[in-house]
Amino acid sequence: MTEALFALHRGLPRQGPGSDATTRRLLELAGPLPGRRPRVLDAGCGPGRAALLLAEEAGARVTAVDVHQPFLDELTAAAASRGLDERITVLNRSMDQLPFPDHSFDVIWSEGAVYTVGFETALRSWRRLLAPGGVLVVTEIEWTTSTPSAQARAFWDPVYPLRTSAANADAARAAGYWVDAHWPLPESDWWNEYYTPLSERIARADPADPAHLGMGQALAAARAEITLRRHHGSDYDYAGYVLHPAPTPFATTSRTASHTGAGTSTGTGAGTTDAEPPTPRHTPTGAPVPGATAAPVGTTDATHPHLLTNRKTMNTSWTTRPETAADVAAIREINTAAFPTDLEAGIVDALRADPEAWIDGLSLLAEAPDGTPVAHALLTRCHVDGAPALTLGPCAVLPSAQRTGAGSAAIRAGLDAARAWGEGLVLVLGHPEYYPRFGFTPASRFGIRAPFDVPDEAMMALALDPAHPIPTGTIQYPAAFGV
Repeated sequence: MTEALFALHRGLPRQGPGSDATTRRLLELAGPLPGRRPRVLDAGCGPGRAALLLAEEAGARVTAVDVHQPFLDELTAAAASRGLDERITVLNRSMDQLPFPDHSFDVIWSEGAVYTVGFETALRSWRRLLAPGGVLVVTEIEWTTSTPSAQARAFWDPVYPLRTSAANADAARAAGYWVDAHWPLPESDWWNEYYTPLSERIARADPADPAHLGMGQALAAARAEITLRRHHGSDYDYAGYVLHPAPTPFATTSRTASHTGAGTSTGTGAGTTDAEPPTPRHTPTGAPVPGATAAPVGTTDATHPHLLTNRKTMNTSWTTRPETAADVAAIREINTAAFPTDLEAGIVDALRADPEAWIDGLSLLAEAPDGTPVAHALLTRCHVDGAPALTLGPCAVLPSAQRTGAGSAAIRAGLDAARAWGEGLVLVLGHPEYYPRFGFTPASRFGIRAPFDVPDEAMMALALDPAHPIPTGTIQYPAAFGV
């Protein structure tokens, strides 16, 4: 029946739920991709709708893998017709038997295909392929309720036993990832380019087609799946997961600063676990490090189970906006609560009072659904050997909202605003396992250095516009940082 199913689906807009809009949304949730030509593995690419979009709109170099050669041939022809043949390479290979060396890809992408090898198997086998700072984006079918109907269970259990989003997130963490975003596909993704054209194909198909043995069974299976969706679709859904490999966990850091050397400390917010490599928040002389951030932000954690059961608290719920005069006290409260002392809160106040550093519109807040500010990201003016640039930080998240994506939302909003205003360069000193997800790379690659000793991988830069000239030299920070 397998060949009959392939024949039934051949030439359809899609071979499963999805849309270009969903691919773009997942790309947005993944954040800026590393480098100008990110290396992308599209696992289970099918005819390559996602591969084509990633190559065309994200400038990616895509390696597209599938076991069905007609799909790969279709993708090859489509890439050539769009002038993308130099950006897309196809390979006939099973997703769980990939021949690539470790750290071969900046992005691994798989829409509607991971079920063929299993969610956990895919995540564990693909992790080694991700380069540092890489991201895995995958869609998976899952229960939306803990009590699905008997009809839904009878259909899915023998085919592919589903789990809830909470169980899938647990599996992702067990496989060594942080869950940075979870996004259920809209209902239109099931119908507009999949079930509706498939239904039209079924109506015209010949169940006794001698060219495709088993076509009658294939038609019956497709009809049953569509009928189940119509009557019990609220029991299950496809959802996109944006995952980042988690670094080796470090020791828990309490609300009191944990001193790692003369004048250095790691600040992780109230009673949270520092799961990233400790980055000194102070220079050897004790001056505050520009861009200090409270704890890893933008990740989920097992201590926040509501993130996995209440979808409205995931990344899609955060509203971002520039600060207003009425937000000053709330911003101070966020920074004071997130860091061990009020040092960072004082730096923010001092930067706000410095007309040479402060830029209206580049102090961003993320709000909870009730409008409460919970995260803050700040970009201010600095210079590189006299040329203007921006420095990111302090950034902070209320302890109650840490590891929810609020911090990531505020940071991305700030970077988007800076890009829209024509800024060319942003600098940050922070966790080298965290900031690459926004596109940051070591500043030394641009010939930029800090005015104090700092690990090379912790001093990072982001070119907002590749066409914008990037200055080289030593960073000059605003006076508020004391360096």
